[in-house]
Amino acid sequence: MSLQEQQNFLAKLYTDAELRRAFLSAPEKIGAENDLNEREIAEIAEIMPEELNFFADSLFWKRLREAEKFLPVTRKILGEEFSGKFREFSQTFNPRTVKKHFEDALEFCRFLRHRNISELVGNAAKFEQTKLEFFGLEKRIAVCRLNFDFRNLSDSGSDKPFELPEKKQIFVVWLRLGKSFRQFYF
Repeated sequence: MSLQEQQNFLAKLYTDAELRRAFLSAPEKIGAENDLNEREIAEIAEIMPEELNFFADSLFWKRLREAEKFLPVTRKILGEEFSGKFREFSQTFNPRTVKKHFEDALEFCRFLRHRNISELVGNAAKFEQTKLEFFGLEKRIAVCRLNFDFRNLSDSGSDKPFELPEKKQIFVVWLRLGKSFRQFYF
């Protein structure tokens, strides 16, 4: 197995709790199923379960904190549920690009939108997904139709008390003009 394939397996092992449990209980079987040779299986199996779980947990918390920075509106809307939903998401997705935190946040928005948790959560994820795509993918224009007005949430500091956004149909447009950009609400 190439070094890249080993690293990909380790990344999957650190992020997928089910795979980690299976590997710890049957390393030879799971290693062989993932194209590891005996030496590679032995090297990975030498890692103590506590160390493996500690590192996996540390990686999860780092990913979570970075996603929270990218998604402040969604974080406010979900509140304490944010970390649970992100843990569920992180079990199924591993970023592949060099912009891992950006990719995590973008895919987490897609994950939330497909879960149909609530109209409010779906709209918050749609708003932030569109915004991320505009800035991160350097689009010239991005348009988002929403059923909630997130202006107060996206502009407010974290120390302000949370208030539900007003329910009304609104369009948000981001427009890039040279090196600057403009954001409009209609």
